[in-house]
Amino acid sequence: MSKSAPPHLLVERALALVPDYEDFLPLSDALIGASRVDSDKLWARSGAYATVGKRVVDPARVEELVRVRLDRSQQRLRELFDVVLGAIREQQNGNPATAAEMLIQAGEMEETARRLDKADRIYRMALGISQDLREKEPHVVALRRLGRTARTAGRLEEAWNWYEQSFHLAADALDAEGQVIACQGLGNVCHDRGERDRARTWWEQGLQLAEGLGQPAVEWPLYINLSALSMLEGDLAESERLLDRARERMEQSGAPDARLYWLNNRGLLLMEHGDSAAAEAIFRDALEGAEGHWELTMRVNLGEALRGQARLLEAEDEARRAEEIAIVHRLVPDLIDVYTLLGAIARERCDEEGFVFYEQALRVCHERALPRKTEAAILHGYGQLHCACDRPEEGRGYLEAARDVYRALGFAPELARVEESLMKLEPEGVPEPV
Repeated sequence: MSKSAPPHLLVERALALVPDYEDFLPLSDALIGASRVDSDKLWARSGAYATVGKRVVDPARVEELVRVRLDRSQQRLRELFDVVLGAIREQQNGNPATAAEMLIQAGEMEETARRLDKADRIYRMALGISQDLREKEPHVVALRRLGRTARTAGRLEEAWNWYEQSFHLAADALDAEGQVIACQGLGNVCHDRGERDRARTWWEQGLQLAEGLGQPAVEWPLYINLSALSMLEGDLAESERLLDRARERMEQSGAPDARLYWLNNRGLLLMEHGDSAAAEAIFRDALEGAEGHWELTMRVNLGEALRGQARLLEAEDEARRAEEIAIVHRLVPDLIDVYTLLGAIARERCDEEGFVFYEQALRVCHERALPRKTEAAILHGYGQLHCACDRPEEGRGYLEAARDVYRALGFAPELARVEESLMKLEPEGVPEPV
């Protein structure tokens, strides 16, 4: 009598056996990457809503993946050591500016891998080395990198301080390009805070400073941001115009990642125009060259385009792929977009199982201290789901909470959409109290 194969193991039970420290991260990543939905529950209602911890994993498959991930991890560490050793050699040779630049390069490697704490520490080392140099560019760049990591981590006041220091130092050094890039960072922080008018002012100031520099690489991100802002405010014609300007500058700059920025914003703009099918084609095109964060972003947006065409099963599949990418690459804040998409799909089905996704999104939002505009968007979707599931009073509570945040931030288009949702709850002819 042949021995039956052992049952597959739940990911959450497997992860409980893995020591929780850095040396074992490749094993944790392999467990998640090798997981799949339990085939025995695939057609059950619970199967569709299983978070990654409820997936199953085959240890034999994990063994294959973990060796690949260990090789990659060791390669990354070798490359990191080479850069740091290079910095030591440059310091020995009396080139502290080059040493600082190499440390910044090492920090960027860690930042790309979403090891923000480690990147922050390395950038601070570069800052210290470059503090008293006559050449200010390494110091300015280190300040900007610290601003970027702080912003990614949700520490907006700290990010503002780093960017502001970089702006003034660049101005003192007559570094116009450094000022332009600092303007972008300061505008980004303002936008995260909900200060859209201030964000626009900083981005437009950056474009003014960029005039005559002949540096399209520092201009196109500002046009992209201004285009996205116009789209959020409902001025689609202006958004189109600015996006066209961004594309011109992108083509002149030859920046390798510029294409994905343009495709992303172009697809979002098509969705705002109501052309989900055209947006789908754009996002599928973008997926061909997307990895990591970009792949997650494009899959979420593709899912939204599919949802706009009532292709809910396909949209859900894209959301699940995006969820795996977020967890494997530790893109935890990006899980909010994934859970919001899954919640919206549940809303289309009037399915109360979607409540868990909005709760997960709120948890990530609070744990990571993300901007209030992010929380307001989650609350709006959560309220709409309650209303779709015939729970109007619960829905009203979430919608009113979203309205209060948008009103405080001065986000008129979002506020109007929430008030429209609230109006649908009112008996005909009875205005909502203000």
